[in-house]
Amino acid sequence: MPAVRQTPLSLDTILELSSGAASDTGAAAGPWTLSEPAEAGAGNVAVTWQEADLKEALAAGAGLLVLPAQLDSLARGRPRVIVADARLALARLSSAARPAAAAAGIHETAVIAPDASLAEGVSIGAHVIIGAGASVGAGTVIGPGSTVGDRSVIGSDCRIGSAVQIAHDVVLGSRVIVQHGAVLGSDGFGFAAGPQGAVRIEHLGRVELDDDVEIGANTTVDRATLGVTRIGARSKLDNLVQVGHNVTIGTDCLIAGQCAIGGSTVIGNGVTLAGNAAVADHVVIEDGAVIGALSGVSKRVPAGEVWFGIPAMPQRRWIRRQYLINRLEEIWAHVRGKGRR
Repeated sequence: MPAVRQTPLSLDTILELSSGAASDTGAAAGPWTLSEPAEAGAGNVAVTWQEADLKEALAAGAGLLVLPAQLDSLARGRPRVIVADARLALARLSSAARPAAAAAGIHETAVIAPDASLAEGVSIGAHVIIGAGASVGAGTVIGPGSTVGDRSVIGSDCRIGSAVQIAHDVVLGSRVIVQHGAVLGSDGFGFAAGPQGAVRIEHLGRVELDDDVEIGANTTVDRATLGVTRIGARSKLDNLVQVGHNVTIGTDCLIAGQCAIGGSTVIGNGVTLAGNAAVADHVVIEDGAVIGALSGVSKRVPAGEVWFGIPAMPQRRWIRRQYLINRLEEIWAHVRGKGRR
């Protein structure tokens, strides 16, 4: 199978982006493309921060290694770049290695409303629909089969994947990334009890994503009932995340896959939700809190605390509870033995 296309990286580029120091690179020709350590050959650069990965890269004959100082002694004599944070180096190098964006232009099958506004250098893929009064900022790429609803605004240098549905009155800042199949601005789940069953509450609000937000594949962000559902700058949402109506997510949050956030919940800045965590509606999670995987949050979480469990609780209490649960049989046997005396 052919390798995924990359932009090759020169040694100078790698040093600049990683803020690293070169060692034994005199005979290293370059440029290189990024590779998994176990698959890295002479034309590849391997970024490692674990000893096992470094040994795989050495065995594979990687042309250049990027590694932290604590692993340097294991790679003496091999061309390498020593960095303070190898994972951060990978993030920056992978961004530089990403292939150039699609050439600007509008595919002939795209349907664009006469009063929609498209800035310079946009790329509009096949079968894209852009509604009345919508606007798309300079350098933005919209993939095939995506929809931008009426009056929606997409900022500059955004990357919208294929089959993304951006409904009406949705606002995206600059450099927002929306992966394939995501839905922004769907109606929230809101009903009132009527004499003949549930009566639908229309959702007349909007969705706003600030600069540098990323939305994963098949993630859904519901529009507000009347106000706004907002995701703050630089927050990153993984695949298959559900964000309910009127939710506010602060800046620099990390929301892992399959998390569900109930309506009107407020999540502060720098919060982390690990995979499959669920948050009930009208809950507040304060700045810097961490919610563990598979946890269910039903009440306010104070700033900076780490909570686990169903229902979620402070980490120390959860650990104590797990310890006692694991000893239930032993405790029961002890209690039952005392009862026979």
